[in-house]
Amino acid sequence: MSQYIDLVKRGGNEALILNPPHDVDFHITTGGSDWLFAASAIFLALSLVAIILMFTKHVHERMHYYTAIIPTFCMSVAYFTMGSNLGWAPVQALYNRNRVSTQKTHLGYRQIFYARYIGWFLAFPWPVAQASLMGHTSLWHLFFNVFMTEVFVICYLVGTVVHSQYKWGYYTAGTCAAIIACISVMTTTRRIVKRKGGELFVVFTFFFGVIMFLWGIYPIVWGLCEGGNVLNPDDEAIWYGIMDCLLLGVMPCVFVAIAGYFGLDTLGYKFEDEESALPLPPAPKSPSPSSSNLKKKLKKSKK
Repeated sequence: MSQYIDLVKRGGNEALILNPPHDVDFHITTGGSDWLFAASAIFLALSLVAIILMFTKHVHERMHYYTAIIPTFCMSVAYFTMGSNLGWAPVQALYNRNRVSTQKTHLGYRQIFYARYIGWFLAFPWPVAQASLMGHTSLWHLFFNVFMTEVFVICYLVGTVVHSQYKWGYYTAGTCAAIIACISVMTTTRRIVKRKGGELFVVFTFFFGVIMFLWGIYPIVWGLCEGGNVLNPDDEAIWYGIMDCLLLGVMPCVFVAIAGYFGLDTLGYKFEDEESALPLPPAPKSPSPSSSNLKKKLKKSKK
């Protein structure tokens, strides 16, 4: 019985015991780590479901599944890293709106998870790309939308690790990049989808409208967390976790359902069977009568 009790005591989340925070005044607690692990499990579950459903489809009917599997799997790894209290760096806060009893400096050091931004870099462009795919826009337009999304992530990352007031310059540049990407989709792609009309246009408007609404909350959360140091890292983990699960988890999977409902042909994507397009191998030539007679004569002469 005592062994069982000891086993129960040893159970639970030991991430902060095995990977304790150091040289930081504001860091996540065990509760924040629990939530980060829960978000990682949500992303992993969505990814596994998409993978299982993908293998039930023909290889030419899997494109929309790829756009959901990649972001959910990447964010699952990112949140597992953060839940393990890894992938972070201490950065001195610009404002001292949070203060703890163990704080040694007037402007305390805040725990900044760069693992989150790596996950964003790999996952954030996919909802924007999915909206662009609904309009079957040109490849260069798709690259432009993805590029502006990556600029948003990189600028926010740089602004996070900058201690001085210049962090707000990167914040402004990243926010402008996000606005440009949204305008690009809501003008060029929306016009293309509008020409198709019907139910697809309504679904596209609702789909990307939700993406823009969720994306618009990120600058507010960043300003209250990494920028203004108003919310503690646990609150930061909760806010970002909810937003990421919705924008980078649920919305990519919703696109899979949308593409499956309308079909890739309706979206403008037709894939042909590459094997059937290959030329058939030449048939073996049958020996001519003269050559067969010659072979018979040679055999008789040998005898």
